[in-house]
Amino acid sequence: MTEYRRVPACQWGWAVAAVVVAAIGAGLGVAVATYFGALFVITTLVAASPLALRESPKTFARACLSVGTGLLVWALIGVIVGMFVFIPAALLLFVASFAARGNRPGVWFALAVPLAGAAAVVAFVALFVRG
Repeated sequence: MTEYRRVPACQWGWAVAAVVVAAIGAGLGVAVATYFGALFVITTLVAASPLALRESPKTFARACLSVGTGLLVWALIGVIVGMFVFIPAALLLFVASFAARGNRPGVWFALAVPLAGAAAVVAFVALFVRG
């Protein structure tokens, strides 16, 4: 296994593509639902947060997985206000977290984060249906 000093180009490219897709989605969201424009912009900034970790490859991979899961959860919960436009960005961040062979988040982290996201969606749905 290779230890990288910087994020590999293939991983970086997927993450940048995710941020571009998130920005396009935010633009569409602001154009359609101007009342929720700030939510779209903030969500795009969160999607771009892994790009600040270029010098720490393992943290970058984990941040891509975490932010991708968070975006997917946010898109499912906020589907009514149009947050579903962030689903492609979330999927691209998932790809970015596993794109480089020597720089992946780790088995336990890769299992725990999506399970926690699924639990959050189930808890929200149970709360929403119950209340």
